[in-house]
Amino acid sequence: MTTIPLGRFLWERIHQCGIDHIFGVPGDFNLTLLDHVYDVEGLEWVGNTNELNAAYATDGYARTTGGAGCFVTTHGVGELSALNGVAGSMTEQVKSIHVVGQTSRKMQQNRMMIHHSIGFSPDHQVFNHASKAFRCAAAELQSEDGATEEIDRVLRECFLKSRPVYIFLPIDLVDKHVPAEALKKPLDLEPVVDAKKVEEAATAVLEALYASKHPSIFVDCLVQRYQADTEMRELVDKLAIPIYTSNMGKGIVDENHPNYVGLYNGMPSGPGVEAAYLRSDLHLVVGNLPSDTNKGGFTRKSPAEKTVAIDADSVNVQGKTYTEAPIKAVLRQLLHKLLPEKVPKVELPELPNRIQEDDHDSKLITQSWIWHRLATFLQPHDVVFGETGTAAFGIPDTTFPPHTQWITQTYYGSIGYATPAAFGVEMALTRNAAQGEPRGRTVLVTGDGSLMLTVQEVGNMVKQGCKPIIFVINNAGYTIERVIHGAKQSYNDIVPFDYRHMLPFFNMPAEEAERNFHRAENKEELEGILGLEGVRCPTQVQVVEVMMEAMDVPWRLATQIATRGPEAVKEMEEAGFKVRQLQKVEG
Repeated sequence: MTTIPLGRFLWERIHQCGIDHIFGVPGDFNLTLLDHVYDVEGLEWVGNTNELNAAYATDGYARTTGGAGCFVTTHGVGELSALNGVAGSMTEQVKSIHVVGQTSRKMQQNRMMIHHSIGFSPDHQVFNHASKAFRCAAAELQSEDGATEEIDRVLRECFLKSRPVYIFLPIDLVDKHVPAEALKKPLDLEPVVDAKKVEEAATAVLEALYASKHPSIFVDCLVQRYQADTEMRELVDKLAIPIYTSNMGKGIVDENHPNYVGLYNGMPSGPGVEAAYLRSDLHLVVGNLPSDTNKGGFTRKSPAEKTVAIDADSVNVQGKTYTEAPIKAVLRQLLHKLLPEKVPKVELPELPNRIQEDDHDSKLITQSWIWHRLATFLQPHDVVFGETGTAAFGIPDTTFPPHTQWITQTYYGSIGYATPAAFGVEMALTRNAAQGEPRGRTVLVTGDGSLMLTVQEVGNMVKQGCKPIIFVINNAGYTIERVIHGAKQSYNDIVPFDYRHMLPFFNMPAEEAERNFHRAENKEELEGILGLEGVRCPTQVQVVEVMMEAMDVPWRLATQIATRGPEAVKEMEEAGFKVRQLQKVEG
């Protein structure tokens, strides 16, 4: 019987999942495991500057490949360092595979005081226990017997539940041999579908839809997490009813679609959007993730008696729940059974023009101007990041061109996420291009405060020949925290960086670094930078420092904070922030 090392089996199997790049940080309990990465044709070790960044990069990679990402850490210190990034993937339902190189089984059994352990009689599994709430499955390998089946089980769970999984591999198991034949067994990553239950759920959806007079559809981010975006786009074409989306669902349906109305997020919605949405007598809500930041401080409404919800693995039709109905299978069945002539014809609402802000004629770069200007800079197939902060609330005002992917960690909201995640996206775009997909640009919009946390990963962008466009909003600190509380307090200040030195610090040659760094203090200067060929069609990392006022925030952010009540509004206004007085406008 032909055999291979267990470490080799693991990497071959992960490669079969559609993963071509491995992130992580080497450590003495994973080094021999990492050796086997180089044995797998088409699999590449990338590496990161720290484990937290590796978890973030894996998250970004997974979102852009549409599958999973993978990273490796070492026992204890490495796996704990990554935990915050894994928690974000868990919260936002992103497929992340965390491989941990553990101490040997003998060390574990004898509770040896091996470095990276805790106490005088250390439990080497204490770190494993720490991550249990942040994963949907784990392979806790202690023998080569049954190890291939356990790895396959956990990889399947990662894809079915769209959440992180862990694979713990003791160092003395890495080179134990397992049957090579196990690699020939097809890796089943699709859910078991009860066709009868899916058809029953789809039929109930269609009956409610046909009985309505003024239906609409609301598309949210879990559509993408469960690889149902293709079916979603086909369905909205066939339905031809008004389309709304959320902060996190932006970009799944092209915003130039003839039936696209806008982003509905409760109070922080554009003029007329909420009124238009609520006039529908049936809300088909697909892939909803109802967090506060994705629901306008819980002001987004969808009355139960008017709502048909297609969730990750169930359907609820006006109060009745249909279980064992995976979202992708339900959408496919709807496409199969839908009779377009039975869908009510709905006239699209006419929305008022967007409000002209009182600073529209300012020569400085303002929140009310920059996001609309960014819209004309973007190109089809771009991947756009809005870091937690003003960018996450400003870019929803940016109209995307077709086939744009939008990434923001709106629910978990860990500042610093976006820069390493953008590095992961760059690797994913390289993978996708090798498979024949169009390669867009990575457009990262981050803040000076957020960038400070994870700026090291820019070094890997330079090292790997990546070419993202990094817009750094320099507004002198944590503006998103200032608008919440403590606008003038020193805890919302940060250490100022001189961003001119960033690229040469990460070993980009001085002449290239000077050419690839840009700084704009006003609209005219930013216009000139956005017109540069090297920025529009980058061949290396581009850094654009954008100077903005500390007390200037997107209207959506101020409105979101205003949902907390009159005291929050009073504090913002006294600090000098503008708070738009929104009124419902009939669409």
